[in-house]
Amino acid sequence: MSAFESVREGGFSALDAALIEAFASIWPDSDKAALHLAALNSWAVARGHSCFTPDLLAEWPASAEPGSRERATQAWHDALRAGNWPQADFIGAATGDAPIVVEGQRTWLRRYWRYEREIESALRARAIPFATQPPAEEVARALDELLPSADAGETDWQRVAAVTALRAPLTVICGGPGTGKTFTALRVLALIQRFGGRPLRMGLAAPTGKAAQRLGEAAQSGLQKLPLSEEQRASLPSEAMTLHRLLGFHPQSVQPMRDAAHLLDLDVLVVDECSMVDLPLMAKLLRALKPDCRLILLGDPDQLPAVENGAVLATLAARNPSNRQSPEAAQWLAATRAARLEASEEVSAIAARIVRLERPRRFGGDSGIARLVRAIRLGDAAQVFASLSESEDIHWSEHAWRLDSAATRAALRESWHGLGSAGSPQEALENLGRYRILCALRDGPRGVAGLNQAVASAVHGTQAAQMFVAGRPILITSNQHALGLFNGDVGVLLAEHADAPLRAWFARRDGGVQALLPAQLPPHESAWAMTVHKAQGSEFDTVELVLPDEPHPLLTREWLYTAASRARTHLRIHANREVITAALSQRTRRINGLHFD
Repeated sequence: MSAFESVREGGFSALDAALIEAFASIWPDSDKAALHLAALNSWAVARGHSCFTPDLLAEWPASAEPGSRERATQAWHDALRAGNWPQADFIGAATGDAPIVVEGQRTWLRRYWRYEREIESALRARAIPFATQPPAEEVARALDELLPSADAGETDWQRVAAVTALRAPLTVICGGPGTGKTFTALRVLALIQRFGGRPLRMGLAAPTGKAAQRLGEAAQSGLQKLPLSEEQRASLPSEAMTLHRLLGFHPQSVQPMRDAAHLLDLDVLVVDECSMVDLPLMAKLLRALKPDCRLILLGDPDQLPAVENGAVLATLAARNPSNRQSPEAAQWLAATRAARLEASEEVSAIAARIVRLERPRRFGGDSGIARLVRAIRLGDAAQVFASLSESEDIHWSEHAWRLDSAATRAALRESWHGLGSAGSPQEALENLGRYRILCALRDGPRGVAGLNQAVASAVHGTQAAQMFVAGRPILITSNQHALGLFNGDVGVLLAEHADAPLRAWFARRDGGVQALLPAQLPPHESAWAMTVHKAQGSEFDTVELVLPDEPHPLLTREWLYTAASRARTHLRIHANREVITAALSQRTRRINGLHFD
């Protein structure tokens, strides 16, 4: 039996096993325990971590009937827990060139160790304040014009974030749903342009097509509300693109066209939804920025992290969770009349670049949804259940959602009526944002597949089995740059008028619509129901949240927080108390070795 076949019988994937096979062929005399450690690093990356630590072995699948192989594996794991790392030519310190890096009680695949060091170095360099600052009194007047304080007697953290962004090339603006991150970022751009001394090249980007579309729409709408001349408004960016498009990725390559040798021609870059930016993508973005390019990162560190490995935003935000200010920052905030705050001597340069917006503005701060989202973030089970039970904008049912009942089927037809009966493609696309079913799993009656089938049956009846029927919402599942469509984009099938053929309609970044023949569509699926991961970066007037009947490893506090915060005005939750309680107590883990002290 080859090493590949042997390993695949354990807890490793085929990719992990292939790594062992490759290492065994290059270093044929290697100890099996060392090869096992190498594969554990690949195994950890596949679970979203950037490195391996022995405490991750708690997630190793147990064997019902352990044999000699399982007993050997257990012995290797016991040694790792005791701090005894195996020796091999491919395992070594960071100063060498071994593919497995060991530092303390962590090991990395060298590529991920390098990504982390690059990110640390680049962000530390950008956290250093500029040698000169614009005149504080002029900044104060501009701030009062662009962002007058709306919170009498309270610290307006939007103003704090805006003037903080003038001090150094790095700004991290964190906040929950509806706290005004994009609103603040647009005013930051206006301030930077005003004191830039020359026309600046600015860009907007996000990790997914949907998030980029929403960022562009928010920018176009927000720019019209800024008290600027037409010339000043035209100098600010109004369109956003995905990070992959910005960096020039090609489907056949993991390396983008833009890198340290081919820098982006930008003076300022805003990146939204940074919780979804994984470790490799962040490293590649930082490589492609000019040293003096201002980088403004926006995101919610309490949301689900990137599907791939790493949690860069959450690690950054943890450096300053309570908006502490250094003496220099506090002095600047007072001079610009942004805020008067107490200073702390124990604030690192990077921590001083992080501002958390506290007040939700999308839904009222005292709405049931706002209280629920806040309680989930804090893990306050008592307040979570109080919000679920007592809020007018939340409907909570502990019983399984009966999709076969006449009442539910009638409600589904009413909820989705606005798609097939829309008077125009534009109206149908607007209706897509009014209602969505979100769930955790792909399979099963409470998963995407089962729910999509049930909803199609309720809405379309005998036509439900047809792939192309008017009023069917569709979700693109791959990036198609040539068509301007990206993974996560949602459209609708509709005939433009009674005698017209069926088309698939999508919203364009410029506010128009795009039509494709059904035969032109890239890989896609129905979008009556979506996973919360796919919905991240989107929001809907009403969210129907369907949880499985039993606790599940995917259901974590971060998942529940992300799911609940997708709702603008109404949230309907179908979940029993046990499942919700288990989700609140389970955290999404992303172990890494990033240090931003």
